[in-house]
Amino acid sequence: MKKLFVLLVAAIYCLASVAVEPGSSWIMSKTGKMEMKSISFGVSNARIVLEDGKILKLPIDQLNSYSVDGKIFKKMQLYKYGKPTSEMVFMELIGEQGELSLYRFQSFNFDSVKPQEAVDNYAIYNGDKLHLALTDKTLENACKYFGLQLAYK
Repeated sequence: MKKLFVLLVAAIYCLASVAVEPGSSWIMSKTGKMEMKSISFGVSNARIVLEDGKILKLPIDQLNSYSVDGKIFKKMQLYKYGKPTSEMVFMELIGEQGELSLYRFQSFNFDSVKPQEAVDNYAIYNGDKLHLALTDKTLENACKYFGLQLAYK
């Protein structure tokens, strides 16, 4: 009887873990928020597969933010050498503390030996304005401020 009870509890536990709803995925465009299954980007358009299986093609400039697998990406103005550029980039929101937000985005250094390898960049924004561009030396302290544990790949 004990074995049957343990087996029944184990089966219920396994079924409960399968029934957990995955993190929601969504896009926020100029027209509003929509639930989606997946998103992929081209040069100027985003291909979005909606919950019902329909495929939607939107210009990237109409997207404000999106979320995939619990990760939130927001379109932010790119700064170079402390000056704003006309370029907008999707950045992953890593953490928030008060009015400050920590973001990660990838770029490519075409002057390097391996120009095809993406480089992770980190920045702290206050609203839509750059507060601090982080380097390898300042990243650890910034992670501590945001209550995050720094882990190297």
